[in-house]
Amino acid sequence: MANPNAVFGAYLRELRLKAGFGLRKFAEVAGFQPSNLSNLERGKLRPPRDPERLEEMADALGLVAGTPERQKLYDLAARAQKAPLPADVQPYARSHQLVPVLLRTAQDKNLTDDELQELIQHINEHY
Repeated sequence: MANPNAVFGAYLRELRLKAGFGLRKFAEVAGFQPSNLSNLERGKLRPPRDPERLEEMADALGLVAGTPERQKLYDLAARAQKAPLPADVQPYARSHQLVPVLLRTAQDKNLTDDELQELIQHINEHY
């Protein structure tokens, strides 16, 4: 099994290069020490826990809110942090009491990935 820190770091590096940043320039823009950013990209450091810090990184990379690339950044960070939820959905989950009920219902019904995808599609089409 791949090191979750390394998976996050490799994805961050890929996004940084795609955005046209060198390591030092991105470190400056995103508020990191270049050595810490290098260690983060090499999987030697965990991603930031602070949702605002991840948001700053995503913004610096030019990732638009709600895009698959930004969501993947949050998801990989959560996996590396062993966090219960990705940073971008934590505030919503905390402010809506029915989110745990929704997740437990999906779990109790043992929904497959295909069935969850159908549920997501239904929500997108009707709300």
